[in-house]
Amino acid sequence: MLSIFLIPGDLVCNWAGIPASSDHRMILRSFINTMVWSGVAIAAALWISL
Repeated sequence: MLSIFLIPGDLVCNWAGIPASSDHRMILRSFINTMVWSGVAIAAALWISL
């Protein structure tokens, strides 16, 4: 179940060709996941409040 939340970052890292053992992959994956899920949370909060 938890791997669902990592999918956006993994897709971007795979697309960029960053190897799985790289520290850069972990940083980029964390950044992308934060951006995607923050956007989802903000959109949900705005939809609920309006």
